[in-house]
Amino acid sequence: MKKILFLVLICFPFAGLAQRFNGGLLAGGVVSQVDGDNNVGYHKFGYLAGAFVSLRLSPRSSFQLEMEYIQKGARKNADTLTNMDTTFLNRLHYLEIPLLYQFTFAKRVQAEVGLGADVFLGSYQEVNGMEAPYITVPYRAISLTGIAGMSCFLTDHLKAGFRFNYSLTSIRDDVAGERKLMFEYGQYNNVISMELTWYIKPRDY
Repeated sequence: MKKILFLVLICFPFAGLAQRFNGGLLAGGVVSQVDGDNNVGYHKFGYLAGAFVSLRLSPRSSFQLEMEYIQKGARKNADTLTNMDTTFLNRLHYLEIPLLYQFTFAKRVQAEVGLGADVFLGSYQEVNGMEAPYITVPYRAISLTGIAGMSCFLTDHLKAGFRFNYSLTSIRDDVAGERKLMFEYGQYNNVISMELTWYIKPRDY
């Protein structure tokens, strides 16, 4: 009997901690550009998908760790007004690992901010519809990104929101040398995403 009581006393704190964890899936769409490549505008569409685990710190605040595939890059479309018919596509593939602090207010609205590590998986480029496989300046294997967003719980399991995602370190050296951030010249991913998040357990109010 004493052994059973001892085991219960040991396991009780871990059971309480487990109740504060949640997890689930997320997916969404992305519009992006690469600052420093002279192609201005969120013309590149992509997508993201992944999973997450969250730890509730209080009824309003939590930490969330994610792992997701995200497609970034840039696109330049033909411009009939200026007779510029050159097109360009740069598709960048990343494994992104964000760590976010989230704060819930007004019961269903959530703000979040954090950092993410972008692991470069590969790229694909086209010029005028033809593949251009040769990349003169290689992309960095790992880069750091900053993330901020707002979302709203539609149900106790489902959340919809948007995020702004911007590179804090360059993704590669800038060929033209026109973009500088924090004393470093280079190219930087500039991304806006809209996504749906599904929680396995209903959220705590």
